[in-house]
Amino acid sequence: MKPTRLLLTLLAGLLAAVVPARAQIAVSLSIKERLHIRHEAILATVAVTNNTGRDITLEDTRQSQWFGFQISVTGDRFIAPRDLHYRLEPLPMRAGETLKRTVNLNDLYPLGEYGTYAIRANIYFAGMDRYFSSKPTHVEITDGRVIWRRSAGVPEGEKDAGQTHVFTLLTHQRGEQNLLYIRVENPDEGSVYCTNPLGRVIDGVVPDMQLDSRNNLYVLHLVGLRRFALSRISIRGEFLGQTYYTVPKSRPYLRKQPDGSLQLVGGQREEIAQNPTKLPPPAKLSDRPPGLPK
Repeated sequence: MKPTRLLLTLLAGLLAAVVPARAQIAVSLSIKERLHIRHEAILATVAVTNNTGRDITLEDTRQSQWFGFQISVTGDRFIAPRDLHYRLEPLPMRAGETLKRTVNLNDLYPLGEYGTYAIRANIYFAGMDRYFSSKPTHVEITDGRVIWRRSAGVPEGEKDAGQTHVFTLLTHQRGEQNLLYIRVENPDEGSVYCTNPLGRVIDGVVPDMQLDSRNNLYVLHLVGLRRFALSRISIRGEFLGQTYYTVPKSRPYLRKQPDGSLQLVGGQREEIAQNPTKLPPPAKLSDRPPGLPK
């Protein structure tokens, strides 16, 4: 049987077995933001409550994984997980206990297509040979507006040395805020290392972008009245920190030093933040069910 046909057959069986969340095991799914751009982390929090009246253990069987999602995109086309055969450690639960897990859905499923996705969390309990499902949650995946793009070589001593990576700055409207995003990718391999928000950006004020001697990207952008943020991103998409500056008079700017380092001219350093926006922080590995892809 072809893989696609096999997947559809498995999904059909799953849908027939799904039990509403009011049953013996209650399942809820929460995704804070409805609108995302391509390759951005989509953090899903799943809460599972044991209402069976006894202690149980959620565990995989030869046919089924105990933790998973059912995801369909526009037109009811189901999305297969990146790994159909992933395995998870058993999860003991006391009677009445509620446990929560947060995962990045982009780690588990290829969600790079534009459209609206319907997402359910599914929990399989082998003791009853049933799936228990959350109510569906919908998210929309679009893309931001590209305002700057630059190719840069990976320096010696770094992984992928000699290859070319691409930095892209995008803006994206979320509610009343216009957010600035950085994307780092390897177009030759089709790899996307990050698509991360850098915080609010004020329309009409173009950010200052420069690369240092190691091709780390520095982005200086206006976030409020006389307030700027300086973000640093490595050639491999690692977030290296963010510093805020207040500016009493003229606009600050980046100046390259003879040794290739960058210096900010103008402005008074305010604070350093590792989480540049009030968006949810990346999920901790300890929040993921054991066995899920890191």
